[in-house]
Amino acid sequence: MPQHDDRLIFLIGQARQRLYTRLDQALLDKAGVTTAQAGALFFLSQNDGCLLLELSRGLMLDKSAITRMAGRLEKKTLVERRPCPGDGRAVRVYLTPAGRKTAKWCLATVKAHNEAIKDGFSDSEIKSFSRILKTVIQRFREE
Repeated sequence: MPQHDDRLIFLIGQARQRLYTRLDQALLDKAGVTTAQAGALFFLSQNDGCLLLELSRGLMLDKSAITRMAGRLEKKTLVERRPCPGDGRAVRVYLTPAGRKTAKWCLATVKAHNEAIKDGFSDSEIKSFSRILKTVIQRFREE
């Protein structure tokens, strides 16, 4: 009988790495963006015109990483950065029409990968796994 592996941090890390590697490749092939960039497009789909700072908080990335990412997305003509009318120091980020289209392609790719993760598991197993992940996220949330 195989021994039970309870190295949860290691297993979660391995799973995350494999998922993101596969998803990155699929997104790059299909839409020319990484998983992190797709996350920014998804966030902007719901929060178009948000402050760069809000995008940073929404993706839980530091401001300098978001600034670099926004620059890369702008070079790909997927987003547009504009000064905030109310605060000249702040920057707002907007999806371009190409960015909206790319976000839709990315969403379809992410949904397909999500379905692949669930393949072979019962509804109750998926619900339990989801509950466990949500509990871990809540337990270790940033204060």
